[in-house]
Amino acid sequence: MPAMALALLLGSVSPPSFAGQYLEGSPDDGLTATVSRSEPNLIRVEGRKIRRIQGVEGEFLVTPDKETGAAYLKPNTDKPILSVFVADDAGRHWKLMLKVADVPAETLVIRDRSRSRVEGRAFLADESRNAAIRRVLLALARDTEPEDMTARDTLVIVPLWNEARFVLVRTLEGALLGEKYQLTNVSSSRMVIDERELYRRGVLAVMVDSLELEPGEATNVMVVLVGRDG
Repeated sequence: MPAMALALLLGSVSPPSFAGQYLEGSPDDGLTATVSRSEPNLIRVEGRKIRRIQGVEGEFLVTPDKETGAAYLKPNTDKPILSVFVADDAGRHWKLMLKVADVPAETLVIRDRSRSRVEGRAFLADESRNAAIRRVLLALARDTEPEDMTARDTLVIVPLWNEARFVLVRTLEGALLGEKYQLTNVSSSRMVIDERELYRRGVLAVMVDSLELEPGEATNVMVVLVGRDG
């Protein structure tokens, strides 16, 4: 299955969980985070693109995502702490102290402290947007139709992986767009789904009912996207 990055992952609705470690500071600060020892970890700089990640040669592997400007970092050493510098397209260098642990893959979001100093009204707008995303996910999961959205039932096969049948079964259209799919494991092997693999441009959130499927089993996949007015 092709590995892809998800810009924002809102996880499960029941209970909701938010992915990512937000590292807020300035280029003069030393930012600390935890990364997985055995899996690639997604690193991105909020509002910018990563140009390179530097550190001691051989201590880690970096795979850039040129489309999104993010990068995947996987430790390649037994050291408990890595020190790396992340350079973005604004010419800034962020120093990260990474604690290596036996945990699942992590998402690190570097946030410029000066960008986060917004008015309370903007903060409330962000909170309202997150609430709207959760509301669409719930409506998709429960097959309900919010008053401010239009629901349509459909049956469209969407190409995904050779091992899967991916069918669009319902859409919601309003300020945000919602899509509900049925994903079936058509292979002879057990399938483990990584929600990040379902990313495409414009996706705000993804929810998968079951991340592990035996041959012939199916699960629901809910996707929330930016509205047509952007």
